[in-house]
Amino acid sequence: MSFLYPLFLAGITAIGIPIILHLIRHQTRKRVTFSSLMFLRTTMPRFKSRSRLENLLLLILRCIIVCLLAFAFARPLLPRNIQQDQIARVQRITLLIDTSASMRRAGMWNQAVNEARSVLENLSPADRACVMSFDQGTKTLTGFEEWAAMDPARRVSIVTEQISRLEPGWALTDVGNALVTAAEAIENDEVGEGQQQIWTHEIVLVSDLQRGSSFEALHSYEWPEHTELAVRLTHARGTTNATAHVVTQRDDLLGPDGQNLSHVRITNSANASSESFNLHWADTDPTAPSGQTIEVYAPAGHRSAVRIPAPADESVGHKLVLTGDDHDFDNTFYVAPHTAQKVNILYIGDDDRNDPQGMLYFARRAFGATGAVEPNLVARPPGVTTEQDTAGAHLIIAADTIEPELCVVLRQYLESGGILLLAMNAPDAAASIAYLAGIEAIESEEADVDGYAMLSQIDFEHPLLAPFSEPRFGDFTQIHFWKYRRTNISDLPGARVLASFDSGDPAWFELKVGDGSLLVLTCGWHPSDSQLALSSKFVPLLYSILEYGGALLGQQSQYFVGEPVPLWPSTSSGPAQAQIRAPDGTVVPLDGSQRTFTQTNLPGFYTVESPVGGRLFAVNLSPKECQTAVMPIEDLENLGVSVKQPSVAAAERTQMLQNSRVDQQARHRGDFAALESEQKLWRWVFVFLLAVSLVEMGLAGWLTRTPSTYEGERI
Repeated sequence: MSFLYPLFLAGITAIGIPIILHLIRHQTRKRVTFSSLMFLRTTMPRFKSRSRLENLLLLILRCIIVCLLAFAFARPLLPRNIQQDQIARVQRITLLIDTSASMRRAGMWNQAVNEARSVLENLSPADRACVMSFDQGTKTLTGFEEWAAMDPARRVSIVTEQISRLEPGWALTDVGNALVTAAEAIENDEVGEGQQQIWTHEIVLVSDLQRGSSFEALHSYEWPEHTELAVRLTHARGTTNATAHVVTQRDDLLGPDGQNLSHVRITNSANASSESFNLHWADTDPTAPSGQTIEVYAPAGHRSAVRIPAPADESVGHKLVLTGDDHDFDNTFYVAPHTAQKVNILYIGDDDRNDPQGMLYFARRAFGATGAVEPNLVARPPGVTTEQDTAGAHLIIAADTIEPELCVVLRQYLESGGILLLAMNAPDAAASIAYLAGIEAIESEEADVDGYAMLSQIDFEHPLLAPFSEPRFGDFTQIHFWKYRRTNISDLPGARVLASFDSGDPAWFELKVGDGSLLVLTCGWHPSDSQLALSSKFVPLLYSILEYGGALLGQQSQYFVGEPVPLWPSTSSGPAQAQIRAPDGTVVPLDGSQRTFTQTNLPGFYTVESPVGGRLFAVNLSPKECQTAVMPIEDLENLGVSVKQPSVAAAERTQMLQNSRVDQQARHRGDFAALESEQKLWRWVFVFLLAVSLVEMGLAGWLTRTPSTYEGERI
């Protein structure tokens, strides 16, 4: 038997009250009849102590009532088995360790490992833990189930060994995605244990929490109500961190002496103590001499743009090196040689290239040479176009009636993955569409246009029209169409309408043929049909078609760490021995069906090696990762995260270590209170108290009844 409030048992001492009252005489024992009292002096009756107790049964009942009353207020309970009835309080914790590029700064990684070790050492055997590392993505090192399956005596040493094998990479810091993953891991952890437990949920983030971190995932995530975030910040030894990025490197950017210039942006950290730095070009060959050193100035927390002479030989890769700050992890920028990509375009039609009323005239003007692309447009009449002309074409434009023999060649081109843009200059072009689609016929006729037609419904979700999805680019209402061919596409299985006229007739639609795409315009772009060629949408539309067909893949030569690199057709469709050599010398073989290269984990130069030729592209550290100033904790709170302040967390840890015995006693008191509330024995005590009280009142009434005769009474 135990008591919730044992101090009330001191009330048992009140049993002395009925004992004292029983020892005191309150009235004479009996009345005696006497003749006359007139000659006697009147005196008050005296009470005298009794030498012995009378009515013991009544006294015992009254003492029992006092004891039961004290017993009830003390709230008795039967402990039964405290180990089964007590509510255990344990914590479920997720440890997040930052392994992004900014953690490569001097002294930071050792701090991170020590912080992670201290978190694990403070866990009790009943706690459950999950350990994750993160940069641009999140990786689980030890899950909750793995932690529970480990020997409690060896858990910390095993997980600490796993953490010691980690090292910072070169990827971005995505704190938002890591926090969402950690919170969901806690929510999904289900513990099937028999005893009742009260869990405290906590995420411990070990990171430098630099300003360039991404928090996009938290914008649409509802943070769990009972999960708290504790941040363990790591601090770098120095505060100055500057970085340089080449913005442009063009031939038309010339200096006074005619030398090519490179436009470079210098960014300095907000808490920097230095403002002067040096820039120079370094060759990829470490034995080659460095270029001329140029002093640059960048105030703390600001950006400065400078122009420096470009390397003499721009046909090879170069490194731009910055010196003068405290951290060198982001001081090298790799610049790959710029080469324009050649794109072959086949135009099938009888147009005169110099006729401003023809479609070929506008197509040639649209596909002019640019710095990034060198289009090679070849025009062939339908009767002389051969399979050799279509074999090397990245895009085919058909602007005339296609003969059946040529349709066979074009269908093979489409099935192999090519893209064909067909402009219907007459309803007869429907026969060519039907043959390419593999059906017998399609209904088509000249539409009756009252004045002009406009585009009313445009599918901006299609990749071809996605570049026009922004409101400032998506207004096609200024383009008037004088003529078009009404085509019944219900006969075309799988046809997707990309744009419709205000009459509801399809203006542009797509039909998949094998691995390729047939894009159909139900009108031409020459002035007699429409104003399309005269609008600002014409050139972007044609280049979007080139990009949609894969013709522009691989024209970019500069990427950031973690970005996928699209493989151009000459590589992805080449022989199996094509490969990519990474900056550390690792060779990654390419599959013939591979369209992207995703293993851009290191900054530096990557070389594509294949029998048909080689290509060099550069991968650099993202500018966001170079923003190393610490972001305010309040920014996380503004996103809905429940953040435990570092000072509060430290005080709680100290209090936990110093007052663990007090906390244990408080937990026991809470356990007893819950058990007593469940049993409620005081109710039965009061029932027994009521029964004893009734007996006591009955006995007291019987003993104090008025006698009918008195001893010594005379009649």
